Amino acid sequence: MSGSPRIAPFFNDPSLRRFTSDAMKTTFRIFVSGGNPVAVDSAVSEAFLKLEELEGILSRHVPGSDISRINRMIEGETLYISDECDQCLRLAIEATAITGGRFDPCLGTMIDAVKSGAGMIRDVTGIVSLDEVRPLVECHEAGRVFDLGAIGKGFALERMGGILATHGIENALLTSGASTILALGALDWPIDIPLSSGPRRLSLRAAALAASGNSHQGNHIVNPADGSPAEHFENVWVVHPRAPLADAFSTACFTMSSREIGEFVTNHQPDCQVLSDPDWRT
Repeated sequence: MSGSPRIAPFFNDPSLRRFTSDAMKTTFRIFVSGGNPVAVDSAVSEAFLKLEELEGILSRHVPGSDISRINRMIEGETLYISDECDQCLRLAIEATAITGGRFDPCLGTMIDAVKSGAGMIRDVTGIVSLDEVRPLVECHEAGRVFDLGAIGKGFALERMGGILATHGIENALLTSGASTILALGALDWPIDIPLSSGPRRLSLRAAALAASGNSHQGNHIVNPADGSPAEHFENVWVVHPRAPLADAFSTACFTMSSREIGEFVTNHQPDCQVLSDPDWRT
């Protein structure tokens, strides 16, 4: 059973305007309720241009991206990066700290090994650091492979949502494939979560919903502690006020046990709602 959230029947409303664009190996969608059509078209066009720009900055699969250049750094080298890559990396570091290392943006080597069937890789080398103030990366030891797939889409949605807001669009829903959904404005957007016990409908308002699981890509989410595939749950969904953190936390929670999820929510993220299949609370 796929872990993708389902768009509820409300989204068949013909008055709801729909837009799509392919990026980051998935399809991004924008749904807009109300607003001047000319202003909406202009705002959405600008948002999709920002998405294209961010893909060229954040994807490790784009040879000239900031992340690709970081991954190719040699010992002693320094590299100035874009402000947006810097901001996304700092959010990733924040998420790593909050989750006690269960989210790790430096797992590119482990992910590739698990996807290829090579098994666990316990020793991942390489050390880089960010300047405290400037968008500057320093390589202390080569070999670290960044992969922002588990936070980059949420980061992109948040930036796109900011563009819509500056154009006066009050109510919109943005999605990145089956990964992340961001609701803007005061509307309740009905989203169906496909639990094995039956679908559960959430009302998403001014918040993000992120999903993590192995339904679409096989065992690709790994435990940073040892590189082993995460196998506690079929799927995990996280609701959080910020899309990039919802992305990161859903990945982190997918690697946790039920007890660890409970401790994470209670001690670190009380405003974070975690759903899982099977239910982590049972």
